[in-house]
Amino acid sequence: MATAAETKYILSAGLGRFASQDVNAAKNFGPQASEKTRELLALSIAQARDAGFEIIGEDVDPNEPDDTIKRFSTRLESRQWVAVNVGFGIRGNKDHTLMFERILEACRTIRPEAKIIFSNGPDEVFTAIKRNFPENCQ
Repeated sequence: MATAAETKYILSAGLGRFASQDVNAAKNFGPQASEKTRELLALSIAQARDAGFEIIGEDVDPNEPDDTIKRFSTRLESRQWVAVNVGFGIRGNKDHTLMFERILEACRTIRPEAKIIFSNGPDEVFTAIKRNFPENCQ
C-alpha cells in the first residue's frame, strides 16, 4: 500500500447519485441505479487504493450543468490530480454531450497536466487506471 506522499489522486466524474434520474443508467442498473453504481464504484476504489491511487468522485447532474461545472471546477482546483476519469454515463449519452464537453474544457484549462481517462462503467474505473498507468498496476 502507498504512503500518503506516494498516493496518486484521480478525480472521477460520473452520474453517481444522479444515476437513477438517467434513463440509460436506469436501463442498465435498474430503478436503484444510484445505489448500484455506488456499489460497483466501491470495488474499483478498493482496487485503486491497493495500487496507490485515491479516487475522489464528483457526481455530475446533467439537469444542473452550471452547478455541476462549478462544483467540478472547484474540486479540480483543490489539489494536484494525476488523472481525471470521465464515466461512460456522461460521455456515452448524446443528451450529455454539452456536459461532457464542459468537463473536458474545465480539465484542459484548470489541470492541463492531468491525464484524461475514460471508464466504461463504475466497475471499470480501475480498468481505466491500469490501462493508463500500467507501471503502477503490476
